[in-house]
Amino acid sequence: MKKYRKLGFVLSLLIPLGFSLSYSVPTNASAGRQDNTQTDVKVNDQSSKTVKDDEDQSALAIAQQVKNQQIDSQQLVDDTYQKIAENKNLNNVIYQDPVNASQQVNTLPSTPTNSEQPFYGVPILIKGLGQAYEGYPNTDGLPYMKDNRYGYTKNFVAQLQKMGFVIMGETNYPELGLINVTDSNLYGPARNPWEPTRNAGGSSGGAAASVAAGIVPIATGNDAGGSLRIPASWSGVIGLKPTQGIILGDSLTPSVVNFAETRRIDDTIKLFEGLMDPKRKSLLKEFPLKLQDLKIAYSLKSPVGSVVSADAKRAVLNAVAFLRQQGFQVVEKDSPVDGVKLMRAYYLGALSDGTVANYLALQKLHRNLQASDVTKHLVSPMTYALYEASKKAPKEVKQVYNNELALVASQMKSFHEEYPIYLTPTTATVAPLNSDPAFLPVDVAKILQIASMPFDQQMDVIYNAWYHGLSKTPFTQLANLAGEPALSLPTYVNSQGLPLGIQLEGEKGSDLILLALGKLFEEKGKLVFLSDYQKLKNTIQPSDHQTENTVITTNIGNPNLREKLTYKLQSTKNKFASLNISNSSHERVILSQKAAGRLPLSKEKQLPQTGSSNNNAAILLGLALLPLTLLSIDQNKRKF
Repeated sequence: MKKYRKLGFVLSLLIPLGFSLSYSVPTNASAGRQDNTQTDVKVNDQSSKTVKDDEDQSALAIAQQVKNQQIDSQQLVDDTYQKIAENKNLNNVIYQDPVNASQQVNTLPSTPTNSEQPFYGVPILIKGLGQAYEGYPNTDGLPYMKDNRYGYTKNFVAQLQKMGFVIMGETNYPELGLINVTDSNLYGPARNPWEPTRNAGGSSGGAAASVAAGIVPIATGNDAGGSLRIPASWSGVIGLKPTQGIILGDSLTPSVVNFAETRRIDDTIKLFEGLMDPKRKSLLKEFPLKLQDLKIAYSLKSPVGSVVSADAKRAVLNAVAFLRQQGFQVVEKDSPVDGVKLMRAYYLGALSDGTVANYLALQKLHRNLQASDVTKHLVSPMTYALYEASKKAPKEVKQVYNNELALVASQMKSFHEEYPIYLTPTTATVAPLNSDPAFLPVDVAKILQIASMPFDQQMDVIYNAWYHGLSKTPFTQLANLAGEPALSLPTYVNSQGLPLGIQLEGEKGSDLILLALGKLFEEKGKLVFLSDYQKLKNTIQPSDHQTENTVITTNIGNPNLREKLTYKLQSTKNKFASLNISNSSHERVILSQKAAGRLPLSKEKQLPQTGSSNNNAAILLGLALLPLTLLSIDQNKRKF
């Protein structure tokens, strides 16, 4: 690797020429249910000081307008609750507290400082798991904990408020955050804004759905196995899993990390600044003099031998082509880590979740968990399985787990010496249907008998039961056990209109380097969000008489880029289309859809998949190196 610049200053904002921030707030986005203890919120008629629904704005831009008194902060809060109420079918929000939100607005300083409160007055939703806010529900997604409340506020949440955010409520998650979809006996499924019959992903699914639907520009989550990145891929948003321990309050030992789902890289960078532990700034890697000095490895192979969909492969190959066009050296190379062995170790680390669930059962039910609790829908099959296995776990289990962590860290450290960046699909498939069970009935039947099995057999049952979900998301857990940062970017939409993300993983401390790469994708128009896609879909509704040379011109994506995109629709006999998009920055994004026999014909025109390889001008990187404002934060619990 070529010379690196010392980090006296670290990357704060990458602002290529002419760029300004943006955030989309579509009016037809869906949202989750309101806690029964809350009342419906009426929106004040004060439209002169509200965020216009047809404007794309970043959290930073919204905050600036609040500071400039162009937007009334209370009206902004009311508008956010209105979006939740209008679209509660998504079930992404499980608790709201308008009274508390108004109290937060009233305590905002009248003269905010840009450095300490970059998100002044911006509404935010926090994850209902592990991000304690006094008075909010603290259930872990367990039905027998449904009346439990937090009696304190975690540093992580308090730090969000110090940065100017107004906390609006809690987002949905699965029981104990154990699975890669958001669904539980207590809260039900978080539906996907792109297609409500599909799941938003897990475990931070409610957060990802909230951002994808345009309800809030940022929603917090956490990640111990992909919980930020999986829903980011399936819901079409940006998901950063930071370096282990770099966020204030997070442990240095691989476990959970706290961060958020976002829609803008600049928001992500500024949030990262504010949530970093100032005592651990030495973890940050030196920033390269030139991004193209970073050699990138990519893989299309599932680390656990599962099938990787053609869409997921195509998303990565499109990114490979794009990166090569930007001057990067990109080679195909699988990681050196044994994926099956890694996941078996991961499940050993999850045994403690079963212990926690049983401890809570003792407090509330005054007894230990039992198999009938699964059939009575008091606990998920996996929670019960982990509890039973934890009772028989030999003493050396912890050492086996720690040995695997050390091996994975060593393997990836050596790997990154040659390949600083590792590119894979974020998820192997698009979002599953909500009707797709987290665990197959045959595996649940075995779990119900798990108490009588020896430990090794119990762990086999757990691995096999989890495999149904793991096969869809086998790429994310590596970064967690290696303690490395990983970034999911929404670069791809398939022919059914479903998003998929790509994942960029780097060595420990390379968080800002990953975000610089994310900025490159963003500036070259490679990120696709639901609001952008809806605008395109609504704009291009070809009639049968349109010819293959019909041209429709419109603005989509970030309107502040002022990019005029031209769409050329080429009809086919099967009513499938190939859509070419070119902009004034000489960027060409090609959305291609093939007339494949396996795809059903529909009366509705289907939008094509995005991300075909294309010819791009080399990007001029304007790297503004600004000092980080290092503020404080706290830690969380285990998530998938």
